[in-house]
Amino acid sequence: MKNGTTSPGAGAGPRTSPRSDLDARGSASKVSILIPTFNQEEFIGICIESALRQTYGDLEVIVSDDASTDATGRIARQFLTDPRVRYERNPRNMGRVGNYRRLLNELAAGDWVLILDGDDCLLNPHYVAHAMEIARSAPDVVLVFGKQRQGRDSATSTVSNQDSKLPPVMDGSAFFLQHPPFFDVEPLLPTCLFQRNLAIRTGFFRHDILSSDFESLYRLMIGHKVGFLDEIAGLWRQHDRNASLTCSYDAFRANFTALTGPYENASALAIFSPAELKLWLRKGGARYFLFCLRRLLATGRIWDALRLTGYVLTLDGGIAGHALGRLAKRATRGLGDRAGPPAAG
Repeated sequence: MKNGTTSPGAGAGPRTSPRSDLDARGSASKVSILIPTFNQEEFIGICIESALRQTYGDLEVIVSDDASTDATGRIARQFLTDPRVRYERNPRNMGRVGNYRRLLNELAAGDWVLILDGDDCLLNPHYVAHAMEIARSAPDVVLVFGKQRQGRDSATSTVSNQDSKLPPVMDGSAFFLQHPPFFDVEPLLPTCLFQRNLAIRTGFFRHDILSSDFESLYRLMIGHKVGFLDEIAGLWRQHDRNASLTCSYDAFRANFTALTGPYENASALAIFSPAELKLWLRKGGARYFLFCLRRLLATGRIWDALRLTGYVLTLDGGIAGHALGRLAKRATRGLGDRAGPPAAG
C-alpha cells in the first residue's frame, strides 16, 4: 500500500491482452475522470494519484475545486506537471451538485466520464480500461458500472454490489425495472463510466438532492444497454463530512425525487405497465423509507420521522405497505433464529 491506495489486488490484475483505446471503428474514446472537491486536503492527493494510475491511455483528469479554504488547491496544483491533469477553481462555492454540473457540462472533453469525489479513490488501476472494453463490446452501451468498497479505509470497508451476478451487458430497461434505486444492486457513481454527450442531453444532475446521481443514471439507462464489470473500482470513503450522512426531514423528503424523477420519466415513455412501475416505486421507496426512519429515530427526531411517514403515505401508501412487509419478514426471521433448530427425535 502506498499513500492510502492499494495495488491491483483490490479489483483484478491486468488482463493478458488488453485492448487498445480505439473502438471498433478505429476512433479514440477519450475518458474524463472528473474530481469535484471542497476542503478535502486530507484526501485530494490520494484521489488524484489513484486517477493517474489508471492504465487506460486516452485519459484526462480534471479537478474542480469548489472554492476551498484549506490546502486542497495547493495540493491539487502539485499534479499539474502531468499533462493529463487540469485544475479549475470555482470563483464561488457552487455546492456539490452544482460542481458536478460544471465538470460535466463545461470542463470535460471526454466521450466517457467517471466522477470521483475528492475524498474517494480508485483502487484498481485497470478499472477504466476494463470498463471501456465492455462499453465497446456491444452497440448502444451508455453506462458501465461495477463494485466498490465502502468505509473509512480499505482495511475496514465492505463491498457493495458483491453478490450481483449480473451479465457483462444487459438491457437497460430490464435492469431499471428489476433493480430500483436503494433496493439491491445499484449503479454506484464512483464505479460508473457513462457517455458524456448523452448524459448532458438527458439533463444529468438537474436536482440538487443527496442522490442526484441515481435520479440521473436511472433516466439514462432506459432504452439503452448497460454493462457490469465484476471488479472493484475503488473506495467510497465514509467519514463525518460525507453529504450522504445528512439526517434531516427536508433532505430525506427531497431525496425521494431520486425515485419519482425516473418513475415519471418512465411513465411518460410508456415502456412499462403502470402496475410494473408502481411495484418498482414501492420496492425502492420502501427500502429508502426504512433507511430514513432508522436514521431519524436513532438521532431522536421522532417528529421528523412522523412527518416523513405522512409524506410517504401521501406519495404512495403502497411504499409504507411494502416497508411494513419488510419489517414483518425480518421479525419472522428473527423469531426463527431465536427458536433454534427443531429438536431431534
